[in-house]
Amino acid sequence: MAAASFRPPWFGNRGVQGLAGVALAYNLVQIVLQLLDGDWGAAFLSFAWSVLFGYVLVESLRFRREQDAASDGQLPPGD
Repeated sequence: MAAASFRPPWFGNRGVQGLAGVALAYNLVQIVLQLLDGDWGAAFLSFAWSVLFGYVLVESLRFRREQDAASDGQLPPGD
């Protein structure tokens, strides 16, 4: 198993998750609109942003779940 990466405590904040979700939804809509316009370069850039914001959303949700489990005493600190 790989070493756990460092995440600041604010990374699991609901605001971070909300912003990442809104940015992901916006970029998914932009992909569709840009593909319909035939702007392939901009659509690819929106796809790249979607991957980034999707990753931030998934990792933020995972980190929040780990924080909640640790505060409930289910996980030892550092796991």
